[in-house]
Amino acid sequence: MHAVRLNAPEQLEYCSIPVPVPGDMEVVCRVESVAICGTDPHIIHGEFPNFWPKAFPLIPGHEWAGVVETVGESAAALGWKKGDRVCGISHVGCGHCAMCMQGRYTLCDNYGHEEFGHRQYGHYSQGAYAEYMRSNVKAIARIPEDMDFNVASCMDPLSIALHMVMRSRIQPGDDVLINGSGGQGLMAILCARSLGAGKIMVSGSGFRLEVAQQFGAIPINYRDEDVVAKVKELTGGKGAKRVIECAGTAVGIRQAIDSVAKGGVVSMVSLPGGDIPVPIRRIVLEEIELVGNRANPNTLEKAISLAAQYPAEMQRLITHEFPLSEYVKAFDIFNGRKDNSLKVIMKPQL
Repeated sequence: MHAVRLNAPEQLEYCSIPVPVPGDMEVVCRVESVAICGTDPHIIHGEFPNFWPKAFPLIPGHEWAGVVETVGESAAALGWKKGDRVCGISHVGCGHCAMCMQGRYTLCDNYGHEEFGHRQYGHYSQGAYAEYMRSNVKAIARIPEDMDFNVASCMDPLSIALHMVMRSRIQPGDDVLINGSGGQGLMAILCARSLGAGKIMVSGSGFRLEVAQQFGAIPINYRDEDVVAKVKELTGGKGAKRVIECAGTAVGIRQAIDSVAKGGVVSMVSLPGGDIPVPIRRIVLEEIELVGNRANPNTLEKAISLAAQYPAEMQRLITHEFPLSEYVKAFDIFNGRKDNSLKVIMKPQL
């Protein structure tokens, strides 16, 4: 099969490698669509040495959808079969550590130890930039017959956005600030809407902020407006009860904290380049909570259901499509935010 392989930082190769064979609790799927994720450039540039990946070569890619082709013995006994239409996520917990037993398998105590059953596809385990993908059945879910594979490949980031919004403990009517209008922020709008948010404010700029407004959010252009002052103005001086931080910059994170109301929650998914100072006195005196979120534990099926409520918006997120052989071109468009790109989809079967 053909695959895009990372042989060393910055060294991508479109190559031919053997089709994988499923293990007992695994399936091998024909990959129909795989989306470029915002984490992929960090992996490709070598920004997490000896972690993502632990060793080379690596096939990146973890936002994918396709069709089951071959099935391991125990996976078949559980009802998985050739022809199932599925989508996947990156994390598989070991299943027996304390974190996994609590359902928090993205925090698996055996992270990085494939010999104990842990996987993170496209990060240190082989991923989906290939014609075929091997996956543990714990990391896939069936998709509706009428769900487009391109949309289905976005279920991984949508389920992350849903986990992040749910972890803000949003209640119906709560005013929400989504800090950042990239793909994750735009998906968070849909999640906040589905959970009954009141005002949904989004900070961003340019084309992406226009899409946020189309999705029903109040736009705040951080290039022209004071984000904190605008949020206070729109909330009667109180600030947003729930803030969803997707910007990932030192300035953006500080804006997120300064925009939250007393007793509010800042729910964060972004990874800044390094640690940053935060206003501890205000956090303590006003009982502000900072909540970190890692990936999407137990939200994939919920995200699939949510996506069905917003078919036009999900299609709107998909701006580009390329054959896998043109990955370098697609990566340049995605990483450079060129041509008003949002979700850039690779099609391994073309």
